[in-house]
Amino acid sequence: MGDDGNGTRNTCVTLTNEEQALIRRVATPFEACKCQLIFREGEYAQHVYFIEGGHVKVYRNSQFGKITTVGIRVPGDLIGVWEVLSGMPRRGFAEAIDRCTLWRTDAQQFLNILHQNSAVAVKVATALGNRLREVENAVANLVSMEVDHRLAKVLISLAQQGGKPGTNGILIAAPLTHQDLADMIGSCRQTVTTVMRRFKEAGYIVSEKRVLEVVDLDGLQKFCSP
Repeated sequence: MGDDGNGTRNTCVTLTNEEQALIRRVATPFEACKCQLIFREGEYAQHVYFIEGGHVKVYRNSQFGKITTVGIRVPGDLIGVWEVLSGMPRRGFAEAIDRCTLWRTDAQQFLNILHQNSAVAVKVATALGNRLREVENAVANLVSMEVDHRLAKVLISLAQQGGKPGTNGILIAAPLTHQDLADMIGSCRQTVTTVMRRFKEAGYIVSEKRVLEVVDLDGLQKFCSP
């Protein structure tokens, strides 16, 4: 984990196969279909979830019904950790973007793993710190950057943290809609659609339905650089 050179840090909990096995040993498998809620805001935090397959959107609702997406979690990541560590109710929602395979671990058993394995505890603490920095950067970008720059930053982050080799570049594996992207940058779907069209014309991305590929990562990085 660390800075990628563009101010983006890895917010995933990168566990070894042996460390993942520790979690599976005390966890139960859990399948979530597309759009299924994994946990809700206000619930008592009884479990931590390890994502084996699929993608999960973590978001919050404002008092006016506006959705703000906090992050997209990918295979190999953990969700629901912060509230288990703090003993507080859930601060947001976790929803499956596509079909997900997860492992659900009882809160106390997860805490036992952290107490018994310092390497896992350090990785979890580092990821939580990076997620806090991610939120702080998002807030700063919201008040200081135009929509096109905010969107470029999000596309760069998605490509670097959850991307896969594509036909001509980096495939963003999570099947995100323009509304999903809008919820991540505090904008509206129509504006995101307009900016995405401009990015396609500039040759930064290739987009077809819900398949999105970043074909010029350097170009996007230069575009949103000061």
